[in-house]
Amino acid sequence: MPGNFETRSQEINSLKESVREYVKTSELFGEDEFFRTLHQTPLVEKPAQESSDKKARLDALYGKYAECKNCPLGNTRNKIVFGMGVLNPDVLFVGEGPGFEEDRKGLPFVGRAGELLDKIMASINLSREKSVYIANIVKCHPMKNPDRPDLRGNDRPPEPSEMAACLPILEEQIDILDPKFICTLGSVSTKALLKTEDGISRIRGRLFEYVSLSHKKIQVLPTYHPAALLRNPELKRDVWEDMKLLQNLISQTL
Repeated sequence: MPGNFETRSQEINSLKESVREYVKTSELFGEDEFFRTLHQTPLVEKPAQESSDKKARLDALYGKYAECKNCPLGNTRNKIVFGMGVLNPDVLFVGEGPGFEEDRKGLPFVGRAGELLDKIMASINLSREKSVYIANIVKCHPMKNPDRPDLRGNDRPPEPSEMAACLPILEEQIDILDPKFICTLGSVSTKALLKTEDGISRIRGRLFEYVSLSHKKIQVLPTYHPAALLRNPELKRDVWEDMKLLQNLISQTL
C-alpha cells in the first residue's frame, strides 16, 4: 500500500505541474491579460548620460539610412522600419522584415504577429516600452509583387542580397544598444545573424554567441517567429520553454 500511495502522489504532483504549464501557456497565448502584472521585476536604469549618447548615435544612424536605396526594397517601401524600444534593452528581439502594417506605420511588429509578440514578452515581464528593443534583418517591406504595395498577404522572405545590404544597419544597432541578450525570431533572422544554415526547429532553445562590432560577446537565443505560432499553435509550448530560459538568464544579470 505505501508503494501505491507514493506512486499515486507522484502522479498527482505531475498532473498539477502539467496543469500549471497549461494554464501559463493559455495565459500567454489566449485572451487573459492578468499575467501582465504578475511577478514584476524592478528595472535597473542606466545613467542618463549613457542613454543620451545612445540616442544621439541611433538618431545619426537613422539619418544615414532614412532614404536608403542600397537594394531594390528601398524603391517600393512606404516607410523604413528602423526599430523601436528602450535604449538599454534587456533583450533585442530580431525578426526578418516589415510586413503590410509595419510598412505603413514605420514600426516593427504592429500586426497580428506583433500582438502575439507583445503577449509573449509580457509573459516574462518584458515590453517595448520598458525593457526591450525590436528590429528586423531588413528595414523595408519585401513584397512578392512590388507593383501592388496595396495588397495584404503580399509578403515574402528577404533575399540574401537584400539581407546583405541591410545587415550592417542591424549590426550597428546592436553595437549601440549593447543588449544583455538577443532573441532571434524564426529561421531568417537566426541564419542571418548567426551565419548558420541550420533551421529554427533544430537550434531553437539553445544559446549561441554573437560578437558585436565592439567585440562584445552577446548570448543569442533563437525561437520561433510569432507568425509561425499563428499558423501552427503546436509550437506555442516550445516558445514558452524558450521564454522561461530567457527569463532565467535575465534574472541572473540583475
